[in-house]
Amino acid sequence: MPHMPIEQLRGEDITGTYWTPPTEATMAEIHPLLMATMIMMPNYQGWSLYSANVYDMASGGPLGYFDIAVDPATKRACGYFNAVGSSIVMRKPVWFQCAGDASDVVQAFYDVVREAGHVD
Repeated sequence: MPHMPIEQLRGEDITGTYWTPPTEATMAEIHPLLMATMIMMPNYQGWSLYSANVYDMASGGPLGYFDIAVDPATKRACGYFNAVGSSIVMRKPVWFQCAGDASDVVQAFYDVVREAGHVD
């Protein structure tokens, strides 16, 4: 996700999706569907949990939030996009491969949910 000063963005057509920097989350803070998936996994206590708020670039309005669980040993992750005010709902968390830091993981999850048509 490119970051540009606001001055460079003014006057351009701004479309797409952006999100806040990911923050560490606790099991109690993630979406219940992701929580249910996690507690079925062996050694889920060793997984890293992240959340990021998601916004529409054009309006600045909230789209929802990403909750992501990452197994650092296998570089496998599971994420859930909880949309607000949308008729498109994820029925269950999705699995994906990832590498890098928390920002890279969120970018990889964004790519997955964008391809599925959940965000622009």
